Amino acid sequence: MTALTRPSTDILLAFAPVPEAVRTARHALRDRGLSPDLDHTVSLLTSELVGNAVRHAGPSHPAERIVFHARLSEDHVRIEVADHGQGFDPDVRHEASGFGLRLVDKLASRWGVERTARGCRVWFEVDRRSGRFERD
Repeated sequence: MTALTRPSTDILLAFAPVPEAVRTARHALRDRGLSPDLDHTVSLLTSELVGNAVRHAGPSHPAERIVFHARLSEDHVRIEVADHGQGFDPDVRHEASGFGLRLVDKLASRWGVERTARGCRVWFEVDRRSGRFERD
């Protein structure tokens, strides 16, 4: 007998580096039916990454687009946000004035920063199998 698994759901969006981009990304996730706890965590971390892209990459590249990719599979959620900014060292979270990257570090199962030929990609994963997001 073969176990049936649900295929992954992908969301791919590109938007201008404006504050409304955060809401657009969150609404796209909300419409995919994540559990309430997982939805809250993924939406919070997504807001941080998209907000950072708008804040840091937008002013220097207003005509460029932020690319948002989400993969929602049975065992994990992976979010990637790419922009044309110069990127950053992930260890900056210890010296940053805000708490956003510290939240990403604390709540995500894994996360990272990749510099690309066209800018920077920041990603995180939340493991759905950990049970950490289930209510008692």
